[in-house]
Amino acid sequence: MRDDFIPNGVESSGGSVSLEDRFDATVAATLALREKQIQQNYRPIVGVHKWFARRPGTLFRNLMLAEFGDENLVTSYFRAHRFSGVLADPFMGGGTPLIEANRLGFHVVGADINPMAWWIVRQELGELDDGAFVAAAEQVASEVEREAGGLYETDCCGCGESAQAKYFIWVKTQECPSCGTRNDLFPGYLLAENTRHPKNVLACSNCSRLVELDHQPGRDNPSECPHCGGRVQKKGPAHRNKIACKCCAETFVYPAQGAGPPEHRMWAIEYHCEQCKPTHKGRFFKSPDEADLRRVEEARTTLQRRADDLYIPAEEIPLGDETKRLHRWGYHRYRDMFGPRQLLESVPSLEK
Repeated sequence: MRDDFIPNGVESSGGSVSLEDRFDATVAATLALREKQIQQNYRPIVGVHKWFARRPGTLFRNLMLAEFGDENLVTSYFRAHRFSGVLADPFMGGGTPLIEANRLGFHVVGADINPMAWWIVRQELGELDDGAFVAAAEQVASEVEREAGGLYETDCCGCGESAQAKYFIWVKTQECPSCGTRNDLFPGYLLAENTRHPKNVLACSNCSRLVELDHQPGRDNPSECPHCGGRVQKKGPAHRNKIACKCCAETFVYPAQGAGPPEHRMWAIEYHCEQCKPTHKGRFFKSPDEADLRRVEEARTTLQRRADDLYIPAEEIPLGDETKRLHRWGYHRYRDMFGPRQLLESVPSLEK
């Protein structure tokens, strides 16, 4: 039994065959919260593809154990089960209930009007040749590493050695129509809170370099940037599609109509340093240096040079409820949503 998952004083009712009697909302909510909190490390099969409004698997496991089990929910949750029978979900979506039912031993049947849902769940539940998958994955990883691995390196701020970049953080930018100054469309400057990291990490509103603080400064009580003396605050200047120009103070609307995809500026990197990790507390963050910016430019020029050798789909994004805001931002083709580095690593070379 995993006592660390269960709040003090909570006991499952047990002894009843009714879902309404046996389901314990407190236990289910506690487990679901923990599942969502560890998403950085927990990658269940339902994470193989994104799906709208994905519900925690822990919730459905609790529901099924309450309905079909005859034990205390707390003690039965963390052990294997071999239930019999068929569980059907006529509106399966991304398939989380079916995955949990299958893990409990049920045969499952699912249906959905959305063909993408069908494809996702089929891939999640289909048989897999482990050996073939590992071989193919290693081949793809090797080829991508050879082609673009150097573009995902950065220098550690601690030891100065080469480290692996995990995330590149970008901000949309737009020119002021009055004076032509390019403005960062920051809704907020907070990059990370002091939960998985010892301090709050924010960008300076003036120089954009990263600052770590014990508190989250507001607009009325900003902290001073140790790099430039500028203001460090949580709230950014972009709000409800309006921003005041940092140069002329003229307020203008974003996104610019008919301007195409917005430009982006990289302002932070999260990375991992194997050398420093044993003595480092929290995550690794840095402001991009000249070498990082050169890698971005290298990716851009390489993509331009190899434009005729790469197959990059140019399908248009159809207008719909979920895509109209992409059109509003100037994204009309799927490829517009990816940067040069991503496009280089995502497409195969074509033989002439």
